[in-house]
Amino acid sequence: MRKILRALLLPAILLLLLTSCNTETTHFNYTFKGEGDTWSGVYKQEASQKLITKKDKVTSESSKQYTFDLKYKGEQSDLGEIKQFKYGYKGTSGGSTRTEEGPVRWDMLHMGGYGNGAFEYEDSVIKVTVEWDGKSEEFELKNEK
Repeated sequence: MRKILRALLLPAILLLLLTSCNTETTHFNYTFKGEGDTWSGVYKQEASQKLITKKDKVTSESSKQYTFDLKYKGEQSDLGEIKQFKYGYKGTSGGSTRTEEGPVRWDMLHMGGYGNGAFEYEDSVIKVTVEWDGKSEEFELKNEK
């Protein structure tokens, strides 16, 4: 009799735990693109938000991984002639800026990261600013739906 009770007790406890905790995960995977006269950019995001319901209490956990790539629309050899260079982006979840001196290399035009917290939504607009040798350009990145 004790063996039967022990054999039934573990599955009953597991079933109770599974039914008392409910999780739902939503993904926010988007690619934002845009361009100006001289530069273009792409921001890619893979994000998720997990809603956890436990005893009538709802909590959430989120995570994201992203990349931002800037591309010069002219001859790539012209990048080496740029002396002062600053670029960045800003969205609803934050942004980043990078400043470079000396010749610009194409591999400098990439940023990325991962973390928890805020992320971009489908209708977000990301503003990009590029400054180089006294010139500047601004453009927006929008989700390609």
